[in-house]
Amino acid sequence: MFAIIGGLADAYNAIAWEDAIPFTLILIGLYWVKVKIDTRAGIGKKKSRELKKIIVDAIVEGHRQAHKKD
Repeated sequence: MFAIIGGLADAYNAIAWEDAIPFTLILIGLYWVKVKIDTRAGIGKKKSRELKKIIVDAIVEGHRQAHKKD
């Protein structure tokens, strides 16, 4: 699972800005579909909010690590 996420981060860092914008929009769209599926599958709002916070925190942390100055 983490290898997939790492692969996505590598792909995002390797593409040009012209390609990064549609890539980001697709990721947002996929996340929106996932939330809709979770909502219909019975994951309550509280769990959904917790899951969203975890995902956002992971994205922010990944972004920080990807752009961390050595």
